[in-house]
Amino acid sequence: MATTNNLVMPYYVKKVTNPTSKVFNRYFAHVRRQGTLSTRGLADHMLSHGLIANKGELIKTLSMLSECIPELVAQGYGVKLDGLGIFYPSILNKKGGAATAEEFNAALHIKGVRFRFTPDSTDLDNLTSKAYGKEVSLEGGWEKDADGNMIKIKKTEEPEP
Repeated sequence: MATTNNLVMPYYVKKVTNPTSKVFNRYFAHVRRQGTLSTRGLADHMLSHGLIANKGELIKTLSMLSECIPELVAQGYGVKLDGLGIFYPSILNKKGGAATAEEFNAALHIKGVRFRFTPDSTDLDNLTSKAYGKEVSLEGGWEKDADGNMIKIKKTEEPEP
């Protein structure tokens, strides 16, 4: 996989409190989401690796990418980003379908369109769930603090709003 070693995913443990659930009063891990990076945030992160010198050009490239991928997918193309995966379109049909091709009516028989993603699964860049899971540690519930130091988190800590 084309990622760095020692990836640690932060998590918290939460109790199921729905009394009608089959797993009522059981505890499960949930990813502690750190937020969502904007294009500029992603550019800053990539620049921190020291491989790209010009932030303006990088932001322009990422912005074009975020415009062109949906445009091409809407036209029926799959778009593969080597080492990341493939973005592709799919159609969600309503149950039952049409009896014949002539009777098919998009307004009646199509429920919606979807923008899908399949992670790269080549030997060098395997981002499938199973391979990615082997690269990410969940041991002990560790996360980075504001200074970048690894700290142990409480096992039953709820996510911050």
